[in-house]
Amino acid sequence: MRVTQVAHVYHPSFGGIENYVHRLNTSLRADGHDARTVTTDASLSPDSPVAPDPHATYCKTTFSVVRNPFSVELFRHLRRDRSDVYHLHSPWFFPSLEAVAALPEDAKTVMTIHGVHTPTTTPLSKALWVGYRPVAQWILNRVDRIVVLGAEERRRLTDTFRVRPDQVAIVPNGIEPEAYDVPGETVDAFRERYGIDPDTPTLLFVGRLVDVKRPELLIDAVTDHLADEDLQVLVVGKGDPEYVGSLVARTDARVRFLSNLEFAELKAAYHASDVFFSLGTSEGLSTVLLEAMNARLPVVTTPAGANADVVSDPENGRVLSMYPTTGDVAGAIRSILADEDERRAMGERNRELVRTEYAWDRVYEGIRDVYEAVVAER
Repeated sequence: MRVTQVAHVYHPSFGGIENYVHRLNTSLRADGHDARTVTTDASLSPDSPVAPDPHATYCKTTFSVVRNPFSVELFRHLRRDRSDVYHLHSPWFFPSLEAVAALPEDAKTVMTIHGVHTPTTTPLSKALWVGYRPVAQWILNRVDRIVVLGAEERRRLTDTFRVRPDQVAIVPNGIEPEAYDVPGETVDAFRERYGIDPDTPTLLFVGRLVDVKRPELLIDAVTDHLADEDLQVLVVGKGDPEYVGSLVARTDARVRFLSNLEFAELKAAYHASDVFFSLGTSEGLSTVLLEAMNARLPVVTTPAGANADVVSDPENGRVLSMYPTTGDVAGAIRSILADEDERRAMGERNRELVRTEYAWDRVYEGIRDVYEAVVAER
């Protein structure tokens, strides 16, 4: 089977969709299939430590709107392409629109949603939502299968768009749990390098430093509501310098910003921490959340995407409202840190849950089954 994935960005760019596409490509090739990716040159960065994928086509970006690239070259490439299955990623990105416009009507197409909810907290985001929603509906009308990452995501999808029940399949996201384990000496070395006290509770955020991920909620909860608490905060990620500067300006000495970590150090950051935070509004099923749970961390999250399908409150951590206050976040921190035995029990439950329900091998089998069902409908 020849499978072409279409994504707005891909490795060497790093993020949830990019990593999902890469893991799926790797599994498809290991299973004997021909897997390729068509994406844009917005993926490329001269300072990335990772080389471009030789199996990917990086098309020139014609223009970009709010980090959403449009590529005439990508459209033309797909017009010429012939694959058994096309896997698109999110109706909110222009390459998905280009793909359904470029491909013939009998092309077999699958789309993973990666989050139905779109942030509408500003006039611009509300205007974009209203204007683009009919386009997203047209895209969904053209695909054969829609993959959602959990039952809550399916509910949001059917509440928001007109889709057939038989058009929707639930296949969660996943990770390779063993790949995120590290020896204790690596964790000790990480703590020593970055001055992290193992006896002080450590709060962790990992992700792109952009407004929809809302790292400021954690920072402000600590600085404004927990000023007298003995805590450490690690913010791991990078973003626009102006936005990152605004985050740094609101911190105190307990907050450290780390970027461009090597993979071994990223893994160590999870194992050196005590509580993980995923507070964004625009999510599918966050892989960093799964990575943190695999490292035995309780998590504080929102119901964005399929996060609430994974995290039960209070068994696995705390699920706040979609738009929590800094006081809400501070309250969750206090409650989790107040009971060390229960915090450790949460961590053990989280690790077991990821390894039994969200291991990537199971996810790949579900996606492959979707492909085979779509191809069989010829």
